[in-house]
Amino acid sequence: METTLYDILIEQGIDKTRAKHAVKAFVTRDEARHVLATKDDLRKLTVWIAGMLIGQLVLFTGLLALMLN
Repeated sequence: METTLYDILIEQGIDKTRAKHAVKAFVTRDEARHVLATKDDLRKLTVWIAGMLIGQLVLFTGLLALMLN
C-alpha cells in the first residue's frame, strides 16, 4: 500500500483537518508543469514583448516622419 502525504501528516500528529488542507494546497509535479511558468516560457515572452516594442517604435517613427513631411 502506498503511503500518501495525508497519511504521513496524520502519523506526525497533525490534525486531520489541517492535514487535509495542506494536501489540497500542495502542488504536484504534473500540476506545476501545466500551471507554473518555466524559464523557456519567460524567454519566449520576453522576446515577443521586445519584438512588439520594436514594431511599435518603427510604426511610431514612420507615422511621425509622414506627419512632419
